[in-house]
Amino acid sequence: MNIRRDPLGTVFPSGKGTWKQYQPDGQLSLLSVGAPDVDTRLRGGIARHGLHEFFGAAKTDSHAAAAFALLLALRLPESDAGIFWITGDRERQASGRLYPHGLSAMGGDPSKMLLVQTADLQAALRAAADSIRSKAAAAVILEAHGNARLIDLTSTRRLALAAAEAGVLTLLVRGDAVPMPSAASTRWQVKSAPSVPLPGNAPGFATFDISLLRHRGGTAPFAAKVTWDHATRSFYDAPLSGGLSAIVTGGEVDPASRQRA
Repeated sequence: MNIRRDPLGTVFPSGKGTWKQYQPDGQLSLLSVGAPDVDTRLRGGIARHGLHEFFGAAKTDSHAAAAFALLLALRLPESDAGIFWITGDRERQASGRLYPHGLSAMGGDPSKMLLVQTADLQAALRAAADSIRSKAAAAVILEAHGNARLIDLTSTRRLALAAAEAGVLTLLVRGDAVPMPSAASTRWQVKSAPSVPLPGNAPGFATFDISLLRHRGGTAPFAAKVTWDHATRSFYDAPLSGGLSAIVTGGEVDPASRQRA
């Protein structure tokens, strides 16, 4: 019997009584985080053509989980395909909308973002599956809040299979939910962390405490702190203690300082 597997070895049925073998495309099947210590732990990065879950460490960290997922999507190579951000009406009311100027400040291109708002989560799940298969998306981000019963092992398996077949990075932001069984390749807990101020006591770069809770490839759980550099569109390892040299914005930066990722 032939079987279908995602790049991390997950077995998926075809749904028609037959099975096929999914072949990963070598190094291109992994998306690096950019932070060397984290990528070393992940053996290169996360499955680029897979489903990944992000939970807030607390209810107040829902925005941090969403931001971390979006910044990971910005790590994808430049292409004509865009990033689809899909929410139900409840999620829009809870989280608001993406701010184009803020997205630009973080290194993103608002013209490459497509916001999809649906009436409810069931419609959002359908929209996510359609977006993955549309051939117009490089990444699909589905945002849901609370312990949504519709997001279960069956629905996430469908998303994971669609992501593997279409070659699309699919990110599921669960906000303040409690982790439940799913078909995601990785599961993360995200918490906002204090950043090191820039000169003049200006706000520093976005920093996150991240924890890998589950990895289908067998990587052991770990915790790390990472900071986002909007100029390189990359995370770098932030020290768990002590200071961190800040990058001056609005001017030329020593090229050596860009070798973090």
